[in-house]
Amino acid sequence: MIGEVALALLGEESGAVIADTRGAVWYWLVRPGTAADWSLHRVLAQGAFVVVPGRERKGGPGLHWRVPPSGARSLTDPDRLHAALMAANRAVKCCYRCDRLTSDPVFVADVHVASGADRAVYACRSCAERLSERPDVLGEVAAGRRALEGRAR
Repeated sequence: MIGEVALALLGEESGAVIADTRGAVWYWLVRPGTAADWSLHRVLAQGAFVVVPGRERKGGPGLHWRVPPSGARSLTDPDRLHAALMAANRAVKCCYRCDRLTSDPVFVADVHVASGADRAVYACRSCAERLSERPDVLGEVAAGRRALEGRAR
């Protein structure tokens, strides 16, 4: 799903893309070394290889061209690809209830943890409709303490 969103964001700016539906992996072709410092998604390092489908293989299942190569449209600009992947990664969330990816996430709650690094929790639309409001236990404790001390939030 992240690949679909990134490809939509790139539009005509995308170069060739190899899709492997069995492994749920997409490969954008970029100039070697231009994505070596990325940490957002897996990047194949020097010496790695990708099986390339035949030019006629334009549909699954399995390995195929999601965007076939053409003379002017073989490589993707690495800066634009990185920006599209970052935006797609922000747009697509995992439903905490069914563990499916959704491009239409519903914010469910902020989870407060002892480390202080709060975390937003999302659900897909169908799971969100079946969820009941869960209280923020740490928020209630903090509010109770403030009330005892005579302070407002």
